[in-house]
Amino acid sequence: MKVAEKTTNGDKMRFLIQEGLLDPTEAIVRANRILQRDFLFDDPYNMEPTHESYHMDPITWQHSPNGDPEWLYVLKRQGYLMDLMFAAQAQKDPRYLTDARTLIFDWIDQNLAHPETWRTIDTGIRLMNWAPVVQVLRKQDFLNATDEAKIRDAVQAQMAYLRTHFIDRYLLSNWGVLIVTGPLVYGTLQQKTIAEVDMTWCLQQLETMCALQIADDGSHWEQSPLYFIEVWRDLLAVQYAFGRYRRELPLLIAQKIAAMRRMAPYYLTPAGTLLQLGDTDAVRIDELIQTANMMVGQITSVTEKLPLHVDYQLVAIANQRLSFNRYAGYSGGVELPLTLDSPVSGNYFGRSTWNKNADYWHVINGNIGSGHGHVNLGHFDLIIKGQPVLIDPGRYTYVDGEERHAIKAAAAHNTVMIDGQDYDVPIASWEYQTLGTPLANMAWHGDGADAITSIYQVAPEKGTKATITRQFVWLATSHTWIALDHGQAHGQHQLTIPLNFAPRFHVKQAGDRWQAQLRTGRPVVDVFVGEANGTVTTGPYSARYNQMSTLQRLTLTQDFKDEAFHGLVVAPTDTWHSVSVVPARQAENPKGVVAPQFCYALRLADSQGNRTYVVWQKQNTAKGYQLYFVDDVPVFGNLTIIQVSAAGDITRQLVRW
Repeated sequence: MKVAEKTTNGDKMRFLIQEGLLDPTEAIVRANRILQRDFLFDDPYNMEPTHESYHMDPITWQHSPNGDPEWLYVLKRQGYLMDLMFAAQAQKDPRYLTDARTLIFDWIDQNLAHPETWRTIDTGIRLMNWAPVVQVLRKQDFLNATDEAKIRDAVQAQMAYLRTHFIDRYLLSNWGVLIVTGPLVYGTLQQKTIAEVDMTWCLQQLETMCALQIADDGSHWEQSPLYFIEVWRDLLAVQYAFGRYRRELPLLIAQKIAAMRRMAPYYLTPAGTLLQLGDTDAVRIDELIQTANMMVGQITSVTEKLPLHVDYQLVAIANQRLSFNRYAGYSGGVELPLTLDSPVSGNYFGRSTWNKNADYWHVINGNIGSGHGHVNLGHFDLIIKGQPVLIDPGRYTYVDGEERHAIKAAAAHNTVMIDGQDYDVPIASWEYQTLGTPLANMAWHGDGADAITSIYQVAPEKGTKATITRQFVWLATSHTWIALDHGQAHGQHQLTIPLNFAPRFHVKQAGDRWQAQLRTGRPVVDVFVGEANGTVTTGPYSARYNQMSTLQRLTLTQDFKDEAFHGLVVAPTDTWHSVSVVPARQAENPKGVVAPQFCYALRLADSQGNRTYVVWQKQNTAKGYQLYFVDDVPVFGNLTIIQVSAAGDITRQLVRW
């Protein structure tokens, strides 16, 4: 797939444009704004994007026009240099490269002598952005010997800054990855610019970070798909730079990159946007996934489902003339499984297909990760027939305050609380006062049904320690999501179950069920609940950083003493005629109905007389027979799914004994 180095980078980029793999339209718009010194940071990979344009000519590098320090951080990362280079190559217009040169030297002139205004993460990102741009400027004679020496001195000063300001905690942070990958790419593309001892140091740190931060299944410990993507993209940049110049990449790093490539598609919703989990925006990452697959010559289940575009920065670093060419010459397609279990991270995923109208569900019950993690033990996301139904509301802001706390809190997630108390209490933008504990997860995948069990413990600052067990069941044929919940805490308490609906929905009670209706009034989803009371309130929702709107939250509450059971069913409207908690009797027990901890049963009946039972025998039977009857149907097993047809035919799926 490689071509001779004598073919210019610009030629290869224009080839990719002709092939339809690169679209320079948005980059040209952004580059033209930069020429006018109008700054609007709306690139998908601006991790803290802005939504208002500011004119700044000359640039005041130490003064934010909106008072937000994040604005200056993005300004100094200089991601817009990539737009200028892309526009120059697409239009063969030297004005853009001239301006890229001006902006690099403007940063050097106004910032190099003031390292007290730098941050390590921005320095690493800036070097990543400089790497391909400086190479093109040099090869196209935009730099003389004096210019090159000035840039080299600036790069070496930044490298020295990174080494002297590197601290232990960066080893377990996306910051650390961004700090060292920038110099690695820059030093590879501009050989002998960064000392080999510094390159070796960076690579050693990166190998340690990969070992600490990335599990063998590709999940990233920070529990945020957005930062998973950021780390993966920078690792790919290093891999492509090393591959271009035949520099050896440690096997461990290559293995972790490959694992992240396999994990990434599961963070995609059917709409092709990132699952909003932890600090994550609903952005598209088509180009990144397609580039990663194309560089290894692989077609997967998502190849034809996403636009065939590649990531400009990565292909500029790799400098390869790529083409799917109707997939000719590539290896056979890889069929991605429809479910993925990640016990190491506590994330579980399922979908019906890889199409836009697919069903999709996700459960998380893992450690909170870094400060980018949210209060979401036992949380689930649900998309039915391509329509988001129950969601995570996003991140909105990193500014500490009421809004930051509210969008991270347990009530903003589809979880279970005791007495309405937060169990991971935010006390600052990145800190928590107390943390809940994930205890166990189990997964089962059967014919047309899936089950995930999540158990966690919460210890509110003021309250009784409690244990929550959630049995999630997905019935594929009927597009039905079931949550059987158990709360255990000594004394009198209240089970609290917040349900955060996608913003398109208006939620109201309709007879024996709640209904989520589109704003036009058309009911789309039925929600059946057990004995809980429900209240609809307004909650926060943020699809992108610094953008806030609202959603409707249905909060279910149920009083209990010592322990409580609750059944929740979510399905397309009119799928089920009725949903009921039904009593169970023990075999040969003359006392009749047993307590729910021995046999808790949910019956779902359709209008044709077919019934589905989901039966949970949470507590082992010590006295009497372990056989129970629900509507005279014999039942045995910790978790069982039973289908009874209108004709009386019975089909059982035993999830667990």
